[in-house]
Amino acid sequence: MKRSALGKGIAALIPEAPSLKTTGVADLPVAEIHPNPLQPRRQFSAASLEELADSLKQHGLLQPVVVSRGSTGGYELIAGERRWRAARLAGLERIPAVLREPEGDADQLALALIENLQREDLTPIEEARAYHHLRSELGLSQEEIARRVGKERSTVANALRLLQLPMAVQELVDGGELSAGHARALAGVGEAERQVGLAGRCVREGWSVRDLERHLQPRPARRRRAVDPETQEAADRLSLALGVRVEIHRRRRGGEIRLRFASEDDLIRLFRQLTRERR
Repeated sequence: MKRSALGKGIAALIPEAPSLKTTGVADLPVAEIHPNPLQPRRQFSAASLEELADSLKQHGLLQPVVVSRGSTGGYELIAGERRWRAARLAGLERIPAVLREPEGDADQLALALIENLQREDLTPIEEARAYHHLRSELGLSQEEIARRVGKERSTVANALRLLQLPMAVQELVDGGELSAGHARALAGVGEAERQVGLAGRCVREGWSVRDLERHLQPRPARRRRAVDPETQEAADRLSLALGVRVEIHRRRRGGEIRLRFASEDDLIRLFRQLTRERR
């Protein structure tokens, strides 16, 4: 399933961010580059990495990764983890990289997260985690996050709701077995156990988002047939005689009489009354 890109450059997304010093492109040792722990993307297709690695063996890495200096030595990825993983797989010793020096951890966090939010292949849960990091680590409101990533505030709010889903459901979304539409519909279900059960049915039975929404719609109440006056009068007289609520339901042929009792004692009394059994 192709996901839409956020579609704006970093500079446009963070106009008020401090300028970042860039040292240009340099060939850096692959072994000295490490993943960013704030990277929201968790899913990397093995087949896709193999395909990219084959391309790198023939043509090399044409688009540099973006890194910053690591706090404990080496370099930390800001953008390009998939390319870095493929380079390792291809056995490349050095790759081109742009070295940037954010002013402080907060700037690096914002740069890393917002760059990742521009990816087309983030899962809905990965995107929600990125929004959560921006809110919890930088203290940004939903309005500020929406402005920085070029989205509506409601989009950010709906994404954050997905993190309230049980982990079992989040893993199905992360694995591509459920779509963002499925996840949003399930987020509106109150009980976690029911969310997990419905998610499983969606996967097993191949429910579309519309199938799930139809299942979640409340069923219309069945109309009770109007009772004719004579039948209602007969039910009322039986109720008085027996001391319990009586309903008479007619059909084309025959029908049924329903007696409702309120307690065990009520049932015993009614039984004796109908069978004329004495105490």
